[in-house]
Amino acid sequence: MTDAVMPARPAPATAWWALLASPAAPKSALSALELDGYLTGVAVAPSPIPPRRWMAGLWTEAESVSDDATQIHQVLSALDAMFNALSARIAQSLRRLETERICDYRPAFLVEASKPPHDAVRIWVSGFWKAMALVPAEWSALASDERMQPIVTPFVGFIDLGPDEMFEPAEDIDERLDEAAAQIPRAILLLKKIANIRASRPTPRPLPHRSKIGRNDPCPCGSGMKFKRCCGQA
Repeated sequence: MTDAVMPARPAPATAWWALLASPAAPKSALSALELDGYLTGVAVAPSPIPPRRWMAGLWTEAESVSDDATQIHQVLSALDAMFNALSARIAQSLRRLETERICDYRPAFLVEASKPPHDAVRIWVSGFWKAMALVPAEWSALASDERMQPIVTPFVGFIDLGPDEMFEPAEDIDERLDEAAAQIPRAILLLKKIANIRASRPTPRPLPHRSKIGRNDPCPCGSGMKFKRCCGQA
């Protein structure tokens, strides 16, 4: 009896590209660049985002993805595999940045040594922005911290704020955007480091006989720092 030949498992991205090319593709489905930006935004978010939540954010609730249960399973499995692979690359690059002071991470818009087109970076950042919208309060708190602004600023110039937010660009806008695009890979790794630190913090315990923790009180997590300098920043 001849052994059954198992079909080869498609590459993680194949199922997603197949969905995009199919009649069942949602109109809001992300392009390749947007998807890489979106998954990156999920991977470095200030607080963990459950897979069910970020997968649901890939298209609007009113859109039907597919009536084919097999295709849906393939797409969700592919997304999970793509996210895990991207997270692993970020983690590996972060370790190298910490040990060797070398930033070798390359987002999807940075495929060659030459400067990436600004339009490509904007598309990628639009996906990253969609991921930020999943946990807006956490991102707002992070961006409002003056110490974090140098890390967040490289993304800002590529965010489409809409027609109501028109402004006169600086004469050297192209040079500024080139510099910002070059800073994004390192910013991604630093955001991941911040996310790791936040995730490792113990859950604050309430102080006895106090209804509220004062900003200058010792942090209940036991770090020895004032609450406002530790868990009170979250």
